[in-house]
Amino acid sequence: MRETCLRCRRPSTFCYCALLPDLKTKAAVLFLQHPRERDVAIGTARMAHLSLVGSRLLQGVGFDDHPVVAQAVRSGDAALLFPGEGAVPVQDCVGRPPSTLVVVDGTWWQAKQVLALSPTVAALPRMSLAPQRPSTYRIRREPTDQHLSTVEAVALTLGILEGDPRRFARMLAPFDFMVERQLVARELHVPRQRKVTRPFYRGLGELGPLVRAPQRAVLIHGEDNAQSRPDRDPGSSELVHLVALRPATGERFEAVLRPRRRLGARVAERLGLAAGDLLHGEEMPAFLARWRDFLGSDALLLGWGRHGRELLLAESVAPLEFIDLRSLTVRTLRRSAGGVEGGARRLGGLEPGRQAQRAARLLGSLEGIYGALMARAGA
Repeated sequence: MRETCLRCRRPSTFCYCALLPDLKTKAAVLFLQHPRERDVAIGTARMAHLSLVGSRLLQGVGFDDHPVVAQAVRSGDAALLFPGEGAVPVQDCVGRPPSTLVVVDGTWWQAKQVLALSPTVAALPRMSLAPQRPSTYRIRREPTDQHLSTVEAVALTLGILEGDPRRFARMLAPFDFMVERQLVARELHVPRQRKVTRPFYRGLGELGPLVRAPQRAVLIHGEDNAQSRPDRDPGSSELVHLVALRPATGERFEAVLRPRRRLGARVAERLGLAAGDLLHGEEMPAFLARWRDFLGSDALLLGWGRHGRELLLAESVAPLEFIDLRSLTVRTLRRSAGGVEGGARRLGGLEPGRQAQRAARLLGSLEGIYGALMARAGA
């Protein structure tokens, strides 16, 4: 039996207690943990709990009858950190923060189970996060780039609510330590037969047409007019910003499109564009004509996921042959890419750009990913 730390419950060689901060919070923090999460290698809810003075960590599935939970619900000023209908962005709660922050810990399915069996908790006012970067939980796959581990989500939320992100970022020191230790341990204990692997670039056959005709490649990144859920207009997402690059020639394309529906409250800020530029943007017919001229007759589109392509299709742009660089990156790395900027860093050592415009910054990362994959495919 390995010696185990009684505080963090990790083997002594993996103990992170020396890195734990001792942070006082204005709001009480209450963690509701699904039982199956208790013995996960990196229990980030326990890590967050040990970092926050006065926080509580409860384990179970149904919590409505628990006296601590019942007291928090009766206070009338508790909030649930969980996305869903009516959830308010954390940034909008800075002026009226909750007295108790309730956090559900578990996988996406487990968290939904907890809320289904805890209706009074599920009925609490909800807050949601829109992280600027993907989770660094590299040993466990999150559902999307917008999902974070529990300790990351709580550190970000408290940093916003209390106006001191740097202080609460200290909660991530033990988390980063544990992730690195787990990755090292995993590498050291890989069975010998698994080291005899297929070629690193296997699975990049989709790039074959571009190895033979690189002038066909057109990298695209599109952004939509994202509206908050409570007052979202009916209909599909609409394209408002598109950037594209032909890597073979360096030729670039950009279009800022006038929204046909109400401009989402945070769209301009998220995209790094002036709201006036969007509201007075290009009309769709003029954009479509320029786009067709840029593409020519034999373009092959490449993007991160299919969101950009789907935005174009929603605007009645004729479908073109498309390659998903996210899928190729994940198959090449054999793990989560960590978003487009994480993929560029892991594949080619390319650091994120500093452009104010989100689309231009991500297009630069796409260019780095494309170059790295093409090199592996034999171009």
